[in-house]
Amino acid sequence: MPTNDAFGVEVSNASDNIQKPKTHVLIISAGISGLALAQSLQRHSISFTIFDREPSPSARHNKGNLGWGLTNHWSLDALRSLLPDELVQRLPETYVDREAVEVGRTGTFPFYDLSTGELKASVPQVEEKSRVRIERRRLRELLGVGVEVKVGAFFRELRC
Repeated sequence: MPTNDAFGVEVSNASDNIQKPKTHVLIISAGISGLALAQSLQRHSISFTIFDREPSPSARHNKGNLGWGLTNHWSLDALRSLLPDELVQRLPETYVDREAVEVGRTGTFPFYDLSTGELKASVPQVEEKSRVRIERRRLRELLGVGVEVKVGAFFRELRC
């Protein structure tokens, strides 16, 4: 028998052979956000297909170029919550300077007056759990572990 929840919405606990449609998510782009979403969907057993326009996952990387360093602070807990435990444990593989982090130096981001060389400001040192510098290419590779990407695909149109 249906009941009302705290918000007045009718709720039924009866399954009565009602089949819920299966959700399948299409992810356009295998960048950091797309791959993080794919990891979370996979973790929650939600089917998905991820597409990327590049011909391979490493197409944007020049040999010897590690790419952009990203400072991850306020979103670090959110990133960890999306990933399976085995990938959370491997996050240090993505750090820009893993050795510095291991000895407690997570960066103070000094700001200098370039005309005088004078230090104008810096941010306080914090623990690894609060802020790390992550190399974009390495993070993208880690987020792609166990995720099949349909490469060389372009999104043109959505028909409903």
